[in-house]
Amino acid sequence: MMWGRNRGMDSARKLFLRLLVPNLLCLILPLLVGYVIYEKTLHEMEREVTASNMNLLEQTRDIMDRRFQELNSIAMQMVHDTRIMHFQRITDPFEGANTYRIWETRKSIRNFSLTNNFIFDYFILYKNSELVLTEYSTYELSEFFRYFQYRHMDQKSWEQLLASEYHRFKVLPAQDVTINGVTYSLLTYIQSLGYPGYPQGLIAITVDNREIQKLLGKHDLSGGGHAYIFDRNGSVISSTSADLGAPIDPGMLKGEKGSLLQTFEDQNMIVTYTTSKVNGWVYLVIQPEYVVLEKVLYVKKITFLMAFIFLATGLLIACFIAYKNSRPFKNIMETNRELQEKIKKQSPLLQAALFERLLKWDFASSKDIPVLLQHAGIEMQGEYFIAAILQLRGYDGGLGPNELKELDIWRVRIKDILKLEMPGNSYWHDVAEDQIVLMFVLRPRDFADTSEMVRYVEGVVQKISERIRAKLNLCARFAVGGLYANLDSVSRSYEEAKRTLEYMLWTNRNGTMRFDELPSENHTYYFPSDLEVRLGHLTKAGEQEAVGILLEELYHINFVERNLSLPMLQIFVNEVWGNLIKIIPQVAVEGEEALAWINPYDGETARYAPSYEVLAKNYQFIVSRYREVCKYVNEHKKSQNVELLEKVTALLHASYAQSHVSLDFVAEQLGISKGYLSQFFKEQTGVNFSDYLEDLRMTRAKELLAETDMPIHEIAERVGYNSSNTFCRAFKRINGVSASAFRQANIV
Repeated sequence: MMWGRNRGMDSARKLFLRLLVPNLLCLILPLLVGYVIYEKTLHEMEREVTASNMNLLEQTRDIMDRRFQELNSIAMQMVHDTRIMHFQRITDPFEGANTYRIWETRKSIRNFSLTNNFIFDYFILYKNSELVLTEYSTYELSEFFRYFQYRHMDQKSWEQLLASEYHRFKVLPAQDVTINGVTYSLLTYIQSLGYPGYPQGLIAITVDNREIQKLLGKHDLSGGGHAYIFDRNGSVISSTSADLGAPIDPGMLKGEKGSLLQTFEDQNMIVTYTTSKVNGWVYLVIQPEYVVLEKVLYVKKITFLMAFIFLATGLLIACFIAYKNSRPFKNIMETNRELQEKIKKQSPLLQAALFERLLKWDFASSKDIPVLLQHAGIEMQGEYFIAAILQLRGYDGGLGPNELKELDIWRVRIKDILKLEMPGNSYWHDVAEDQIVLMFVLRPRDFADTSEMVRYVEGVVQKISERIRAKLNLCARFAVGGLYANLDSVSRSYEEAKRTLEYMLWTNRNGTMRFDELPSENHTYYFPSDLEVRLGHLTKAGEQEAVGILLEELYHINFVERNLSLPMLQIFVNEVWGNLIKIIPQVAVEGEEALAWINPYDGETARYAPSYEVLAKNYQFIVSRYREVCKYVNEHKKSQNVELLEKVTALLHASYAQSHVSLDFVAEQLGISKGYLSQFFKEQTGVNFSDYLEDLRMTRAKELLAETDMPIHEIAERVGYNSSNTFCRAFKRINGVSASAFRQANIV
C-alpha cells in the first residue's frame, strides 16, 4: 500500500513538472531580450578590439606577402641562372674546369640576400652530384649536414626531398637549426631545380624566424596571449609561442577573416584571424577575454543580476499556476499508472505462453526463439537442455473444487522449494493442476561429460523430492526426459518425460525414472506427434541439416533398433510420407513441381514386393524429397532476402547524407520492425546496421577531405552529421587520426 502511495506521489510530481515547463518557457522571451542587449554591447566592444587587431594582422600579412613574393622572385632568378642550371647534369663537380665554374657560380649568388632582410642564408643542393653551394663555401652533402643541422630533419630526409617530388614555392615551418654549433630558429623556403616529374636538386632559402616574431609581437599579447601563422594544411609556420603545436584547427575557422571566442586551458580567449590571398596562410592572434573585455564586465554583472531576479520571480508565479492546473490531471495519471501495472502483470503470462509453445514446439523457425526469449525477458545461457515432470501423488482419482484449491496451495509452496533447490539457470512451468515441468539449462564447461550432467539433474530432483516430503509431507513422482544439445529439442525431451510419466502411472511406480529406463518397444513404430510437428516446422523453415538429422534418427530407431515387422515399417514410411504431403501446399509449391514431389516411388521400386531393402530405399527417397522441399524454401527465402537487402542498401546509399537517417527511419520506410531489420542486416552482410551507415559516411568524408578544401564543419553536414564535434570524434575513433591530420597527410 505504501509502495502504491509512493508511486502516486512520483506521478503527481512528474505531472507538476510537465505543467511547470510551459510556464517557464514564457520567461524565455524577456530573458532573450536582455541577452540580446548584452550581446549587442559585448559585440560592440569586441568589434572595436578586433578591428584594431585586424588592422595589425593585415599589416603583418601584407609585409609577409611582399617578402615572400620577393623570395619567389629570387628563387626563380636562381632557377633560370645558366650557371646554376649547368651543374644539374654534372655527376663529378670537381673534375676539370668545373672547379672554376663552382667559384664563379657561388660568386654570382652572393648579392641575392641584399634585397630582402628576411633572408638568413641560402644554399643550392644538386641531386646527381650531391654538391651543396652556399654564399661563401662549397660542400658535399654529408659534410654540409655536419655543418648545417636541422633538429627534426636528417640527411636522409633531405635526400628524400631532393628525389621524391618537384617542389614549387614550398615553405617548411620554423624549427631549430644548428649552424656551426650555434642554434637558430629558421623557416626554410624550397624551390626545386629541373622540372615537374624530374627534380634535379633544390634551392633552399632560410628565413630568420625572429624577424617574423617581431611582426607578430606588435599585438598586445599580455596575460598569456599568442600569435600564429598557419599554412593551408593547418601546420604552424611561425608563432610567438615556444610550443609550435596548433592551439586551434584552422579548418574550424569560417570565412577568410573574423573573430571568435574559444576556451584554452580553462581560460576564455578571443581569436582574431585573417587569410592571405597570395599563399593562403592564416594569421591568427589569441588574446585573453578579461584583457579585451574589461569594460564590459560591469555591464555583464548588472545584466545577470537583473536576469536572476526576474527568473526567480517568474519561477514562483509559474509554480503557483502549475500547481493549480495539475489537479484535474491527477485522476488521468492514476488511471495511466494502473494500466502500466496491468501491463507489468501480463509479463508472467507472456513467459508462460512462450514456455507452452517451447514445450509443444510451435515455432516457424528456430531463429525466432532467441528474439522471443529476449522479448519475454528470459535469458537461457547454456548449450544442453533436459526436461522433467514433477507430479504430486494422491490425485489420480479425480479433482473436485476442494482438491483444486488444495493443489493451488501445494503448487505455491512447492515453487518456494524450487526457488531454493533449482540451479540459477533453470525454469519451471505449470502444465496441469498436479504437474509442473522443470527445465534444466546446462553448460558443458561445468561438467566432464553428458553422463555427469544427467547425474547432476538426478541429484537436484532427488533433493527436491526429499525437501517436499520433509516440509510438506507429500510424495511426488519425477519423470525425466532425455538430454539434448539444442533448444529445438526441448519439446522432444518433454514428450519423453510425458511418456515416462504415463509408464510410471500405469505401473504405479514412485520416485524418479528416466526415459532411457523405459522397456524397449518392438511391436509399434516410433514417430510421436511432437516429432511430427517439429519435422513439419523445420521443413517449412528450410532447415535442411536439422531435417536430415531428425529423419536419420527416426530411421535408426525404426529400422535398426526396433526390429519391426514389414507391415509396421510400411505404415511408418507412409506416415513420414503423409507428413510431407501435408507440408507441400503450405510452402506454396504448385503445378508440375508439386505433382513431381507427390510420388515417392520410382518405377523400379514399385515392381518389387515390399521388403526391408525396398522400404529402406523408399525411405531414403522420401528423405531426398524433404531435402528438395527445404532447398525450395531456402531459395525462395534467399530471393526475398536479396530483394530486401537491395532495397535497404539502395536507400542507405541514396540518403546517408541526411542526418535523420537511422535504423528507425529505414524500418519505417520499408514497413518492417527495426528489431527484424537489425537482425536481418547483420545476418546478410556480417556487419551491424549502424557500422555500415557510418562507413558510408566516413568513406565520402575522406573523399571530400582529400579532394577538396571544403571546411570540416561543412563536410560534416554533407555526410549526415549534425555537428562537426560529433563528426571529428567519430572520424578519430574509426580512422585513428583527426580529420585535419588526414587531410594534411593526403595533400602532402
